[in-house]
Amino acid sequence: MNSKNLCINVGMNADLPEIDQLEIIKNAGFDGIFFDWERNVDRSSEMKKAFSLGLELQSLHAPFYGMDDIFHADDTLSDKMINDIIGTIDCAAEYGTDLIICHAIIGMDNHSPNDLGIKRLERVIEHAQKKKIRIAFENTEGPEYLEKILDAYEDLPHIGFCFDSGHELCYNNKDDMLGKFGKYLFSTHLNDNMGQTGDEITFYDDSHLLPLDHGVGDWNSIAERLHKCNFDGPLTFELVKGNRPNRNTNDRYVEIPFEEYIAEAYKKADAFRKIYNKQ
Repeated sequence: MNSKNLCINVGMNADLPEIDQLEIIKNAGFDGIFFDWERNVDRSSEMKKAFSLGLELQSLHAPFYGMDDIFHADDTLSDKMINDIIGTIDCAAEYGTDLIICHAIIGMDNHSPNDLGIKRLERVIEHAQKKKIRIAFENTEGPEYLEKILDAYEDLPHIGFCFDSGHELCYNNKDDMLGKFGKYLFSTHLNDNMGQTGDEITFYDDSHLLPLDHGVGDWNSIAERLHKCNFDGPLTFELVKGNRPNRNTNDRYVEIPFEEYIAEAYKKADAFRKIYNKQ
């Protein structure tokens, strides 16, 4: 797939079962999808249907609750998270994608990456290399962790960066993540939000709004910066139909049927693709 292709996540905090979302996603015009990997969840039925519809599997998203354990917890908790990432790698190889997405960290107060975490990640890095799977780490709450990981493994061609536009807006103080890490770019998670909405940043600010809708993102700038990275992969969108707890940013999406929401998502994604291809 290339930058003419549009991909989207499956799930989206919508009421419709994931297997029933696939045909709607395909009919709207999307070329590919990605799933969240979950322990003890068999997605073979979803994958069989996706492939029958002609949808490509762009990536699998590894679990992220527990990423801080790799850097800051005991071996038992760290091993649990490492094994979940390895499970994602194995599933990616089985389902036929060569890419998984990982958060670099989770936790607003985490800003102290260490060599212990890098050492523990070696098992993941080596397993991915053996399975011929690439790992793209996202810009998340603590960009120091992403920098630490990419610096440690910059010579390995299967380790790279997934740019999350929404995280940049609300977690990274609008710092230019593509300018810092674009040379490692493997993938995108494109979405919008309202930035920091309270006295402090919380997970609730990461609302995953449609691009070019009612968020604060500068999509011309995003397209320009993405183009400077010579990115030619699929434009992948990570969207959420429902509201975060105690937030109303997604009310309009909640009120419309899933089919209408996906049609609007494709319209916005295609509009961004046209902006990007003009760069």
